[in-house]
Formats: sequence, structure tokens, C-alpha cells
Amino acid sequence: MRSFLKKLLSPKLISRIKACQPASFFQKRSYSQCGEDLLIAFVLELMHGKRPMRYVDIGANHPFHISNTALLYAAGGQGVLVEPDPYFAGLLRSKRPRDSILECGVHFSGESHAEFYVMDPPTLNTFSHQEMTRYAAMGHRLNATMQVKLMGINEILEQAGPLDFMNVDVEGLDCAILEKVDWERFRPTCICVETITYETLQEPKKLNDIIELMHKHDYFPYADTFINTIFIDRRQWMSRWDKG
Repeated sequence: MRSFLKKLLSPKLISRIKACQPASFFQKRSYSQCGEDLLIAFVLELMHGKRPMRYVDIGANHPFHISNTALLYAAGGQGVLVEPDPYFAGLLRSKRPRDSILECGVHFSGESHAEFYVMDPPTLNTFSHQEMTRYAAMGHRLNATMQVKLMGINEILEQAGPLDFMNVDVEGLDCAILEKVDWERFRPTCICVETITYETLQEPKKLNDIIELMHKHDYFPYADTFINTIFIDRRQWMSRWDKG
């Protein structure tokens, strides 16, 4: 019946009917800190059409709160979530059953375990002793320390399989992780990385070393919310236009 009516109605009339929908009809939902997931979903649909997306989230933390992958999950996507905190790893298993949960951190030089600092708030949890000390100096409490298993970033990406999106948020070690990626083997279409320092006593600084590293590996900034930068694989982007 709907398709029959579509044939009878002109596109102009259809647009007028849609314009009469209640405001909630046009509302968009975001789980991210600054709407990053809406930008990510938009560009992935632009690149790959409407289909479930594959992703990896390094430092996933909460299943939904300030999550850059929750919207993709809600749209039918699935992927690998890397979370070293046992509490949040358990929460992720419970609330996002389609995703694979790796309860570990990421190593840089072959270590099997490392000290993990559990902070208040938990969004500041980190493997970096330097960052933990800096957060404590700002007044944030260190709740606990624990020894956590580590995996290599390329091992994680191998397990994740072909990816549309990668999120990296590991409080002070983002650039170190990205430097270890085998960019010839693993090229997610879209990558979101935190690209400012966390500050409470002074203005945050933009982490240009991450931006320069991504440029080096042929990713360009598609959007920036100041807190996070969203990068697109230039090779895939140009390939899309070449096909057009």
C-alpha cells in the first residue's frame, strides 16, 4: 500500500507530508561526548551505505555513556571492545552481547602485563604512571591499582577482522598505540582519537603529534570536536570518488 501511494504522490507532496511530522520524528540520538558518533555514522553511511558496521573500541569503558560505538551497535553493528577494567568489561558483556570483549590493555614492546590505575572518575583510568600522577595532582582520586593482561594492537586488529571504524581513547597512550599499527595491513575507513590533553587547571593543548602521525599514514581529518578528531582513510575516500 505504501509503495502504491508513493507512485501516486509527487515528490514535492511527499516532502510536505514529511514536514508535518512531529519534531521527535526528526530527532537524532547521540551517546558520544560531543556528538562524534553522529558524524561517524554519517560518513560511514556515505562511504558504505546503510549496513551494519564493524568496529574496534580501544578503551571502551561504559557500554553507552560517552561511547563512540554505541550508536553503531544500536544500528545493528558489532565489533571488538577492549576494556582492562574488570567491572566495565563485565558490564560490556552484559549490555552489548553481540560484541566481543577483550579484558586487557595494549602493549608496546611485548610485555605480558602492566600496572593499571583505576581513577575517580573511571573515564580517566590509565596505564600511564605519568598521567595518573598528573590527574592526582588535579585532585582526582586513585581508587586502585591492578596488574592487567596486555595484547598487541595488531593482534587485536587481526582478531577484529575487516573494520569500518576504530576508536582509540586510552588516556595518554593514544599516539604510542597508533605508532604500532601495521597500517598496510589494517586500514579502518574511519578512526576517532582523543587529540587534546585533559586539563582542569589550564587550557587543554591540541596533540598535534597524533594528527601528524595520521597524516603520515594517509588519513585526513574529516571533523574535529576539539576533544576528538575523526580521521578518514584517504585511499578509500579517493577510491569512492574514482568509482563515481
